Amino acid sequence: MGTAASSGLLVLRLAILVIMGFHGTQKLFGWWDGGGLDRAEKFFAAQGFRPPRLMALVAGATETCGAVLLGTGALSVLGTAMLTGVLTNVTAIHLRNGLDGKKHGFEFELMILAGVVATGLCGPGEWSVDHWLGVPSGAPWGPVAVAAGVLSGLVVVTTRKRVDREALQNVPARGR
Repeated sequence: MGTAASSGLLVLRLAILVIMGFHGTQKLFGWWDGGGLDRAEKFFAAQGFRPPRLMALVAGATETCGAVLLGTGALSVLGTAMLTGVLTNVTAIHLRNGLDGKKHGFEFELMILAGVVATGLCGPGEWSVDHWLGVPSGAPWGPVAVAAGVLSGLVVVTTRKRVDREALQNVPARGR
């Protein structure tokens, strides 16, 4: 992989680190004007996840850890699987709202998911901890990580209880 491709992957990985790290730490610690676990628990309960507190903790930890792993390119295959799972789940939840983000659609989640999948399929590039340590990434491990993430995200989303759409009107978007 050339320097230009590695530079592009570094920019993409750092953007994912900032965005997903931001969302994860909002849920876990209430940073960045987030609601912390209490507010995330209410969101997860309203979305039908059981047990909601545990699901909020798992989501926040997965977003934060996956962001750090993928962002630094350290165990990027694991970070790819983690973030693909979370983002598949979130995208599936927002499908009913359509693409438009102003209507709580899935455009934002889909764009981040595309970046995670692209990084997973290509590998983190030369400017990564994986590259420096000789940890395998990209094919065939990247596609396996993406498939595992999609499967886990779909399994989690199918375990939700059905919820009344009207009950969701007073719940803040994206668990913040």
